[in-house]
Amino acid sequence: MTNSHIDKRWNIYSIILIIQALYSLKVWFLWWIPEMTACVVIFVLSVFYFSYAPFWTSKDNNRLFAAVLLVFLFLYQAEGNLNAYILKFMQTFAIIPLIFLKTKYLNDLLEKFQKVITVIIAISLAFWILHLVGINLPSTPITYGTIDRGQGLEAQYLFDNHYVFLVNQSWMLKSFAVVPDFLRFSSIFLEPGYLAILMVFLLFINGFQFKERRNQLYIATIIATVSLAGFLMGVFAYIAHRVQYTKRGVLSVSLLLLVSFSSYHFFKDYNGGRNFINEGIIERLELDDSKGIIGNNRTTENFDNQFDAFLNSPYVLGGIGVKKVMDIGGANVGYKAYIMRYGFIGLILFLSYLLFLMRIVKGYRSLILFILYVMMFIRGHSPVFWTGFMLVYVCGLAQSKFYYKTYEKNSNSSTLQTV
Repeated sequence: MTNSHIDKRWNIYSIILIIQALYSLKVWFLWWIPEMTACVVIFVLSVFYFSYAPFWTSKDNNRLFAAVLLVFLFLYQAEGNLNAYILKFMQTFAIIPLIFLKTKYLNDLLEKFQKVITVIIAISLAFWILHLVGINLPSTPITYGTIDRGQGLEAQYLFDNHYVFLVNQSWMLKSFAVVPDFLRFSSIFLEPGYLAILMVFLLFINGFQFKERRNQLYIATIIATVSLAGFLMGVFAYIAHRVQYTKRGVLSVSLLLLVSFSSYHFFKDYNGGRNFINEGIIERLELDDSKGIIGNNRTTENFDNQFDAFLNSPYVLGGIGVKKVMDIGGANVGYKAYIMRYGFIGLILFLSYLLFLMRIVKGYRSLILFILYVMMFIRGHSPVFWTGFMLVYVCGLAQSKFYYKTYEKNSNSSTLQTV
């Protein structure tokens, strides 16, 4: 098989993987595709490419163990009849190809994915700014998902769809909102929080090269999302990145702390505290007697009480299942909801799966990627299995075998030296 044939097949398959990643990240123009349909399609295509394409490697036991654990974990999470188990098994094939891709293909996939994401966000953010300054742009209402808020099923999300960006109007459906949803940028994706987290992963993988325009765009996106998780994970990732250095690392961290301290006082006092940075980030970091910090609102007080009781129950190892957790409160997300669903056995399986992936390329940056993924899991359990996040995690691990020693001095290039 010639290299041209391999490249052609890879270009087609990489497009398939990127579309699957975008589907998992809930871009609005793919909402019409039922999850089961997408699952069957990616399963068939993955098996087809597995059968003849030379993209794969099976020499690493860590990859094999991770894939086996993933299948076992998905089957462990299945509830219902045989069809439910078959569907769960097929769902793994949205991720398994990423595990077995050779390093050069993972690197190419990440670069292509970033090019797509960069174009989407650049266009979206430009029109979002026009929207914020009061320019009326054409739109149509659109909804996503359903949820029972005590009065029967109703729309979970409500948006004004401006085609290149969404304006979340879900506050109309809820009795409260810490930050007005319509002030938060989510591009064409479902939630601003997960968009911000995606940006944090990409910034860390790219080595926080601030001279690169795409990284500048990622930072602007994190700010525009007003995501507490994005801000906290971004600060952690940057500090962890700079710790790899000695003198410059200490200087960078000190500068970051100084800027953070100055920004805190500025936005705390600006306009009497009535600004979206103070209301969306700073006030959500204040301590609360019951939840630790105010921004820790991923579970209700009733659910927290149920979780405390669960920890002393005989179901703590195996969990109580998805249906019973939904009966308690379907809107609760994060590690508590996951543990109640699948118990500590499910938690151990998930963490073991991430650890085996991390062991593919052992090193400091792989460890930081693992910690970032666990931080995302603490915020919300469902997205950790989305193809989009698995893509940046596995591709990031592949790139972490190079660690950045120093920036090139006196150069206009943004390339980092590797050792």
